[in-house]
Amino acid sequence: MPTRQQIRFCNAHDGVRLAFARAGEGPPLVRAAHWMSHLEFDWQNPVWRPWLEALCSRHTLFRYDERGCGLSDWDVSDFTLDAWVRDLETVVDAAGLERFSLLGMSQGGPVAIVYAARHPERVEKLIWRWTKHRQRTASRNGS
Repeated sequence: MPTRQQIRFCNAHDGVRLAFARAGEGPPLVRAAHWMSHLEFDWQNPVWRPWLEALCSRHTLFRYDERGCGLSDWDVSDFTLDAWVRDLETVVDAAGLERFSLLGMSQGGPVAIVYAARHPERVEKLIWRWTKHRQRTASRNGS
């Protein structure tokens, strides 16, 4: 791993243990979690490693493993958007961040959008990549 990261843990509102990491130098940038992340193994992934290196070269990057993934608790039942936003709130508070840029990629996009709407005073910039602002849920009859 070329950039050294510090991994810490915090507890979400419902007691779920969340793992988060800090790496790099510069203005703070928080990446909202998305499915299938792992704070340690992402550095070995040929898809994520170049992103992590680039982001850490210009920012102090804060990222976390979503509930049910990576180093965070796996035995979890609440996978709602509200739980994910509260997890982001927990991580940002545990990291001691007051104002920062927020990156929402893939599933982390809606989480970042809702967080920014709830906490506009804390979000300096909101960045979206490969995401959408709404999610459709199909019913059992396919509609």
